[in-house]
Amino acid sequence: MKKLIALTALLLSITLYAHTLLMNVMDNEDGTIVVMGQFSTGENAQGALVRLESLITGEILFKQRLPQESEITIEIPKEPYQIVLDGGPGHTIIKEGIEPVGGFSVKADKKDVSAKLSQAESVTNEWSMPMIVFGTLTMILIGFTLYFSMKNTQKILQMVKENN
Repeated sequence: MKKLIALTALLLSITLYAHTLLMNVMDNEDGTIVVMGQFSTGENAQGALVRLESLITGEILFKQRLPQESEITIEIPKEPYQIVLDGGPGHTIIKEGIEPVGGFSVKADKKDVSAKLSQAESVTNEWSMPMIVFGTLTMILIGFTLYFSMKNTQKILQMVKENN
């Protein structure tokens, strides 16, 4: 019975485990930045889309997917921008861009272009209450199935031994 409880707890914890996308931006102090992506599980964010969006016009200044090492070096734009890391539904992070050494040539008025800019997505409601209840019930039923299957298999083996 202890094995059954441990197995059920393990399956339940794996099912309910969620991850969060993380982004780190570093200034190389040579006119470039490094954008790194990773999930909170330690998994690389390979394939996540990196975009630099102008805070003046809302246009995309740079767009590329993260390579296998999950980091990319990008030249710093001359105008105010934001960095968007898009790892799929519910996994979008946005950070204000780092200024170049001499500063930006133009100041941004974010109100005018806010409709064009990407918005960060919340991942707090990744699991709804019915989904958690259903998942828990499923794991419990799987646990009971395994337990009774083991008991019946032992009974059948015992009967086979007695008949021989």
